[in-house]
Amino acid sequence: MPPSAMEYNDFTGWMFGLERFGIKLGLENISEFLSRIGNPERDFKSVHVTGTNGKGSVCVLVSEILRKHGLNVGLYTSPHLVDFRERIKVNGREISEKDVVRIGLELRETMQAMASEDREKQLTFFEFTTALAFRYFSDRKVDIVVAEVGMGGRLDATNVLAPEVSVITRIGLEHTNYLGTTIPDIAREKAGIIKNGVGAITCEKRPEALSVIESACSRKNAPLRVLGKDFDVSRIRMTLNGTEFDYDGAKPLKDLKVRLLGGYQAENAAAAIAAVEGLVERGVSVSEEELREGLWGARWPGRMDIVSRRPLVILDGSHNPDGVATTVSVLRQLRLAPLTFVIGCMDDKDARGIVRALAPIAAKMIVTQARYKRALSAEVLHRIVNEEFDGAAEVEPGANAALEKGLKDVAGKGLCVIGSLYLVGEAIEWWSSKSESQQAPAHKV
Repeated sequence: MPPSAMEYNDFTGWMFGLERFGIKLGLENISEFLSRIGNPERDFKSVHVTGTNGKGSVCVLVSEILRKHGLNVGLYTSPHLVDFRERIKVNGREISEKDVVRIGLELRETMQAMASEDREKQLTFFEFTTALAFRYFSDRKVDIVVAEVGMGGRLDATNVLAPEVSVITRIGLEHTNYLGTTIPDIAREKAGIIKNGVGAITCEKRPEALSVIESACSRKNAPLRVLGKDFDVSRIRMTLNGTEFDYDGAKPLKDLKVRLLGGYQAENAAAAIAAVEGLVERGVSVSEEELREGLWGARWPGRMDIVSRRPLVILDGSHNPDGVATTVSVLRQLRLAPLTFVIGCMDDKDARGIVRALAPIAAKMIVTQARYKRALSAEVLHRIVNEEFDGAAEVEPGANAALEKGLKDVAGKGLCVIGSLYLVGEAIEWWSSKSESQQAPAHKV
């Protein structure tokens, strides 16, 4: 199809087709490709964020604070929930469909030329979209980009950045076939984003992970600030409207508020504040008012997201046992358990661990699968649920049908969709469609 006839859906369909090249960790191809298109990643400052849980929340919080300060801010996160454009934003606004196609077609020619020289130089989906994002941010002349690592850190395509500050959130076992099978292995990959002389922030406290991060910072002469030691949170209060907390850092702050739900979001917010304090040392002076407004203005759909209270409907993208266990703790503290869970997982996740974490507060589980090639089959997940959960369990492979069943035959205090961001993305579309048909708001109450 000629470029003039190329539409957004056609082009994103082609981009998603790049997933057939799989995941290739390494910086050689992305570095060469960026060089061929003029190294757009050098045209802006950046904050680089990795970790297992909470990295997306930290990115959104940092970007909102910097926006309130008046900077032109790019935000790069993954995966998206409904539309690819969610991954690439400037000042809170998604990249336009026109710009995705315009930039993407230009980059595709360069990518194809590079791959024709050597088949091993074929870009993956994530490498291509990372380059697209960086070119867009360069075109928009952003002052700073807040970028979330896709996988790991050391060999992730985003690690071509030279950040002003690096952030490592809490670490758990994930992507063990790529990153290693132990917490120290994974911490070592995450710590790969630490750069020579560049300050780092971490929420990680466990000695086996923290020691790895500390060693990396020592080798690279990178000042490290650790949650609970160099900055901290206290007096955490949770309601259905969000989370309040006090912060003790470069400047103590009381009664800070975020819309994001859960005590762990206070830690994520603290990491975001500490990162912004690191930027102050680099010449970005954020006022207390800007910081407070940025924290409160941050929204991150699909993460402990109460989209309805009557009936209670919660969408939560937690997709590993540590993240799900944290969600369970929050639900208990807010007295929202027991619940009916609509659950789906990816085939590279610890589905058994996720089910075990949910079982104590589940009134019922409805097993399904997202429309995604890496989705664990509903039948396999159902067998796991039956082995790990003594309560009522049903299987409904179609996500929409499973969601309808869960809402119609809800047991406990409400419905919670969990286990996969891809499933949550489908649930957002389902709930929005249902709300529109009933002329009800599809946003938080």
